[in-house]
Amino acid sequence: MKPIFHWLLAIGIPAILFLPGSCYFDNVQELHPELLLDNACDTTAIMSYQADIKPILSGSCGANNSCHNTGGAGGGVVLEQYAGVKAAAANGKLLSSITWDGNASFMPKGSPTQVSDCSIAKINKWIQAGSPDN
Repeated sequence: MKPIFHWLLAIGIPAILFLPGSCYFDNVQELHPELLLDNACDTTAIMSYQADIKPILSGSCGANNSCHNTGGAGGGVVLEQYAGVKAAAANGKLLSSITWDGNASFMPKGSPTQVSDCSIAKINKWIQAGSPDN
């Protein structure tokens, strides 16, 4: 009986002391910082290409549109300049690809989820306004 008691003291107590330190609690805001960005989705204003649309595309289409730039345009779609974005908006590929309606490749490529509902709403409103260069 005595050797078992010593074993428990030698191994069991240190293990119990370190057990609480091994717990890991995820902080949703740290794991998904994008959740903080769209807390106040305002689509009542006129959507601006420079202020609203370009930042969405820069953040979602590869770092600074690295997936859709002139050096290696994915699917032949160049989104680093207004003219390319306007063309993709005009032919329906931009909205189709981010809404995943099946008429274009799902974007962002390889992502398990679409861009946020707020971003889709902003892009849709901008397109409905004629995709202005503002």
